[in-house]
Amino acid sequence: MTSSQPTLVRIETQDLSKAKPGKPSRPISGHTTYKTLESFSAMGGQLSSGVWEATAGAFRSHCAGYVEFCHIVEGSCRVVDPDGTIHSFGAGDSFVLPEGFAGHWEVDERVKKVFFITQTTSLHK
Repeated sequence: MTSSQPTLVRIETQDLSKAKPGKPSRPISGHTTYKTLESFSAMGGQLSSGVWEATAGAFRSHCAGYVEFCHIVEGSCRVVDPDGTIHSFGAGDSFVLPEGFAGHWEVDERVKKVFFITQTTSLHK
């Protein structure tokens, strides 16, 4: 018997063997690579969650059309506001990148985060 009831979604942070590889589209320095493993998607892709891991480097971030909640599970990084304010994060820290945020990330060795993204473009229609 199959159930049509929603079930809990576990976000696996250790096994990223099925993660999609990539590189930042707006690098600043270094040779950063990343892996993204989406664990959850709903509302036609308007909501998504999963794990993202990046190697050392610096790269720009622009949250155009979405809000992102981040929780660092391993490693550390700095996220720099457009005005130059530096925010340091390590395992256990959480933060939100609001819609329109246009700063950059600095990773010295490696960082892994759990993310939850809400697309906002359809909310403005």
